[in-house]
Amino acid sequence: MAILHVALAKLDRKLLKESEEQAHENMHRMIEAIPVPKRNVRVGPPVNPAGTKGYDIILSMEFATYEDFKTYLTHPKHIEMLKVYGPPLLRNMIVYQVDGTFPKSKL
Repeated sequence: MAILHVALAKLDRKLLKESEEQAHENMHRMIEAIPVPKRNVRVGPPVNPAGTKGYDIILSMEFATYEDFKTYLTHPKHIEMLKVYGPPLLRNMIVYQVDGTFPKSKL
């Protein structure tokens, strides 16, 4: 079963120590450095913020197996990333996983 992992958050700009763009790039780099197989890593703001209810950053990626996802969650580099770029910098996080093998919507 492929796993699509998505996290949405509200960025507390008062706590940001770099530009938003640099923070996105740093988060992407830190995720890519975690030695667990994953693909389609995305980090960034919404294309159109209307309707996002203040959520202004998404992190998403796909894992081939649930075991890879569990390994990613507990990996020390992931824990370290959360210490730098987790709460309180990222507030009101919504984290969601879905079986990525289901057919895609035809919207």
